[in-house]
Order: sequence, then C-alpha cells, then structure tokens
Amino acid sequence: MTTTQNKIKNNDITLRQTQIDDAVKLPAIEQSAGQLFSTLEDLSWISESGVQSVEKHLEFIRQQGHWVAVNSDNEPVGFIMTKPLPESLFIHELSVSQDWQNRGIGKLLIQKVKDEAKLYHFDAVTLTTFRHVPWNAPYYQRLGFSILPESEIPHSLQEILDDEVEIGGFVKEMRCAMKFEL
Repeated sequence: MTTTQNKIKNNDITLRQTQIDDAVKLPAIEQSAGQLFSTLEDLSWISESGVQSVEKHLEFIRQQGHWVAVNSDNEPVGFIMTKPLPESLFIHELSVSQDWQNRGIGKLLIQKVKDEAKLYHFDAVTLTTFRHVPWNAPYYQRLGFSILPESEIPHSLQEILDDEVEIGGFVKEMRCAMKFEL
C-alpha cells in the first residue's frame, strides 16, 4: 500500500496511515466498538471476546494495510485493517470507538480503502460480516456492497469464512461475504 500520508478531513477527524506507535491504542478501540454487540442476545458474547493483538496490528501496519481515524489531538478513534487477496482488497477489521460512532468515520475509512484498491488496480473491495446485524451487512449494503451468492464467493474469501466458523466460533448461516465492485 502507499506510504504517503493521504489525509481526509471530516469535522475534527483526519485519516492517515497507521504508525507503529498507534498500535498499543487500537485494541481498546476494537473493545469499545465491540460493546455494541452486548445489545444482541445471540451475539452478546462478542462484546466479551478477545480483540486483535498489538502484534496483529503491527503486522498489518508493516504491510501498509492499516489506516486510522484520529481526532484533533492526533489520537486514534477508529481504524481499518486490509490485506490483498488475489481478486480484491479485503477488509479484515473495521472498528470505531463507541464515543465516536454515528459520525461517518466508518464510511470515511471504507472510502479510503476503496481509493487504495483503485490505486493498486484491484477490481473490488471485499469483506465478511454478519447478515442480520444492522451495523454489519445492511450498513455495507447502504455503502454499495452486495452480498455474494455462495456460488460466486472466490476461494480465498471462502477460506476466510470457513476460518471464522472453525476458529472464530461463528455460525455459518449468520455470516456472509460482500463485495464492492470498483
């Protein structure tokens, strides 16, 4: 990914490539974002689950597939992690701190990934998510993503879905793969 510090401003939010020093702050953001799942009876366990480790964040930062949304004090309030797949740029994780949700930060981070995907000549941006959670599949559909029918899920994306079920403990029928065509 690019090493330039492309900055996007929205109110008091700036997007920039994540720096190594940011990594220790990111698990708390994901933990905060995950608290929203406590409102869903069937998924409340997620709010108490583990989050991406600092080491995992560092891995994505070193591969230049990680961006943060920072406030006017340059403190991270949200982040997005991506990795290239053969057919797309895949969104591995998107989290916005609870105090900063519903301000368009997630949308800005997703737009950043779409821009990066175009820059690196990907044909699509993909992700996996929950079908029925309002801030998951329905949210991404409003941003132009579509749910892939099972027969159209590329092998690399299917492997991610399978791992989410086998390793992550998710119920297969609750998950879906989504794609935004560039």
